Amino acid sequence: MDPSNLLDPRLLIVTGKGGVGKSTVAAALAVAGARTGRRTCLVEVEGRQTFSRLFDTSAWDFTEREFRPGIFGLSIDPEASLVEYLDMFYGARRLSKLVVGSTAVEFATTAAPGIKDVLLIGKVKEMERRRDGDGRFHYDLVVVDAPPTGRIVNFLRAPDATTEMVNVGPIRSQAQSLVDMLLDGRRTHLQLVTLLEEMPVQETVDSVAALRGLGVTLGPVVVNRVLTERFDAEGRKALTDDLEPAELAALLTDAGLDVGEDAAAALGQLGYSHLSRLGLQERMRDELRRRVTLPTIELPYVYGAEFGADAVGVLARKFEEAVT
Repeated sequence: MDPSNLLDPRLLIVTGKGGVGKSTVAAALAVAGARTGRRTCLVEVEGRQTFSRLFDTSAWDFTEREFRPGIFGLSIDPEASLVEYLDMFYGARRLSKLVVGSTAVEFATTAAPGIKDVLLIGKVKEMERRRDGDGRFHYDLVVVDAPPTGRIVNFLRAPDATTEMVNVGPIRSQAQSLVDMLLDGRRTHLQLVTLLEEMPVQETVDSVAALRGLGVTLGPVVVNRVLTERFDAEGRKALTDDLEPAELAALLTDAGLDVGEDAAAALGQLGYSHLSRLGLQERMRDELRRRVTLPTIELPYVYGAEFGADAVGVLARKFEEAVT
């Protein structure tokens, strides 16, 4: 897997341990897709409205809307997907609305929770296969902010489980078409997101093994929030020499920062914590390279009082660099 092929599939499914920033990465991938000339759709499937807050838009729903030039977005829910499915394949929109409004759907999704995931993936597949009047695909890239790694295997297994339960008929054929899409490496890649910390790296290692067991194609692992060292050799030596606060204050004064001993001690502790974090990053980077035979793309830690569309743009540039 070459990182330069990152945006080649039509469908990117983004997942990772909760808290690693998978939604941010999904948004950055979508922005990178649009910047590189791809008509792109960013999709959320958990109804958390992360992207409406991130891009400062109105709430997202089942209607695809262009919220940035070349980037569309929508939030998929199972009920709306069912209405569309029944109307598309049976021409029964009025009946489908009645069915969705009844307790039958709630009973079915409770008895077989995987049905919800099949409906969600089914809508994604409709978008991935949709063509315009000239025969060209409507979207060049669909980026899905998928459930976290703790749930991703069951999410992706849902269509296959449906084919095992239903042996014949249109439901089975539709479920099989979803399986075919997920297992076709030319159409679909799974993008794992991690941090250079012990628990996220371990969960990434476990997820790679589980996802490969499903037969899906894995793209480069995206390593998020990577710190860069902020000290030169002299500064690092000053921190690691275990100086007394007075000595450190004197060094800072010589550098043009006149602070007292207490402030110098606090700054020294912050600097030492930064070095410790860098050491952890390097150990976890080595661990990831040793245990996961996939290339990585590292994204920087973006500082700021608020994380919004501008910060996403900074991360998108890293993806652009990878593919160009």
